[in-house]
Amino acid sequence: MQRAKIDFAEAARIQHLEAQEQAWRRAAGLAEYVDALRLHTETLAPGPERDGAEAWITWATNHMERLNPLNGTLRLPDIPGPRASDLQPFLHGWNPYGPGY
Repeated sequence: MQRAKIDFAEAARIQHLEAQEQAWRRAAGLAEYVDALRLHTETLAPGPERDGAEAWITWATNHMERLNPLNGTLRLPDIPGPRASDLQPFLHGWNPYGPGY
């Protein structure tokens, strides 16, 4: 059972890492797009259209910064205590509720 708990925690860390990597890639893609928005906005004449584009860029930049996990605290994730059903995939056929179930 102890091995299953260790394996569960490792799987949770991997899942967290992969989710952070996906969020980071999404933020990087948005950063590239926001850069293109900025370049385009520079070509607009002063006025309502440019003002609207600049407001959109400001919102998008803030969203992108919230999305990027590198802008937060980097540490090992908290692993919740596993339920018996959470351990099932790591028990290799054994019953998480004990013998006789």
